[in-house]
Amino acid sequence: MQNSKNSKYSGVNEKFNMEVMTNYNNHIFEVALNYFKNVKKCLDFGAGIGTLALIFRKKFNINPVCIEIDEDNINYLKKRKFKFFKNLKGAPTENDLIFSSNVLEHIEDDQNTLNLMKKKLKKNGILYLFLPAKMFLWSGMDEAVGHYRRYEFKEIKMKCERAGFEIKKIQYVDSIGFFASLAIKFFGYNINDGLGSKKSIKFYDRYIFPISKIFDMIGFKYLFGKNLLIIAKNS
Repeated sequence: MQNSKNSKYSGVNEKFNMEVMTNYNNHIFEVALNYFKNVKKCLDFGAGIGTLALIFRKKFNINPVCIEIDEDNINYLKKRKFKFFKNLKGAPTENDLIFSSNVLEHIEDDQNTLNLMKKKLKKNGILYLFLPAKMFLWSGMDEAVGHYRRYEFKEIKMKCERAGFEIKKIQYVDSIGFFASLAIKFFGYNINDGLGSKKSIKFYDRYIFPISKIFDMIGFKYLFGKNLLIIAKNS
């Protein structure tokens, strides 16, 4: 995703690589299915090429309004027939759900964005955030894709509450992924041939991530993980 640190990065190649992670992408929804009931108006904040918006459409018959700044990504949203806005300020209000996966970390003033998200939700509307966890895992990958931060548990909880949200659920996701990210930290990130390549991502999604889900289920999600899941209510 583009930001002031990395104005030329669109991440299209990475986003297409992520589309092969069918287990991972579906799990992003599985951990929060109860919160998607009765959703009619939804924003996908930082929709990229529409990977997760397509899951909303196919699984839940919901067509999210996409928020996306990058022109290359927008071209794919157009092909996939999603309505879009280039910024959150111009987006519709009174939404049932705002969904955002791996986006907030690209925004320098994330607190202001959370404040604005609250204004775009109806009362009792739901904010769903999926974010990279643990600054300890910061690596060349974070630099390459334009991250400002990886999130700590207490940090994102405090920022959501400061914006006026009531936290309903917060947990780590992908406990084995913690060690995969650690490997990238020490051995490097290579989208073409190595850790981070399409081949490595596909292998991880098919063989490793299902095991990681089991580890999460037996309690490791309360200890550590590659990502943080936050579900908050506009109370």
